[in-house]
Amino acid sequence: MISIISSSSGVPIWQVLLMILAYFSALLVALSFHEFAHAFVAYKNGDPTAKVMGRLTLKPFSHFDAIGFISLVLFGFGWAKPVPVNFQNFKKPKKSGLLVSIAGVSLNLIMGLLLILLYALFISFCPQIFNINIYGTLLYYFLNYAILINFALAFFNILPVFPLDGFRVVETFASKENAYVSAIRRFGPIILILLLFSGLIDLYINNVAFALVDKIMLLFLKLFKG
Repeated sequence: MISIISSSSGVPIWQVLLMILAYFSALLVALSFHEFAHAFVAYKNGDPTAKVMGRLTLKPFSHFDAIGFISLVLFGFGWAKPVPVNFQNFKKPKKSGLLVSIAGVSLNLIMGLLLILLYALFISFCPQIFNINIYGTLLYYFLNYAILINFALAFFNILPVFPLDGFRVVETFASKENAYVSAIRRFGPIILILLLFSGLIDLYINNVAFALVDKIMLLFLKLFKG
């Protein structure tokens, strides 16, 4: 996950604190919904593993991963604790595996779209809500961060690199002897680190995910303004 807290130079300390609160609140919500979606779809397809382990919940700290959080603070990207899934409990492993794999990404995109819609409604019909008081300012930052984080999470996770969801989709349909699957399973974490530190992930998220956010936002704003 790429950190999107921008430079706060010249911004009052209370506003910086609001930005930090909004950012981490939005991040916890997005990650919790992402992991909950995996657990929920797995449960609905016959695998109770996540539910038994207390992961079928929206409580953020049930999905909290200490190393992932420390990585987020230090390096600007992090992760939640992966939801455990037992494919042997599925009657149709390939179909159920695909649904579970895309569940988190799908929910993040749905949340992102709904938040863009809500933000556009506020901007179009009652923009003053963001300037009323400190809560309005917090709402402004939360909506902005939540939109970007949900889209960033979705587009980051669709990459076909282990251990991301995109890889799980490829793995579901590939044979056990598939050379790509074997290689990426072995070297995936290293590849991800190289992509992150090279700045390629930032370029990808900025030019694809965030560019799409801008286009959708403009579309909604034009729609509401007639």
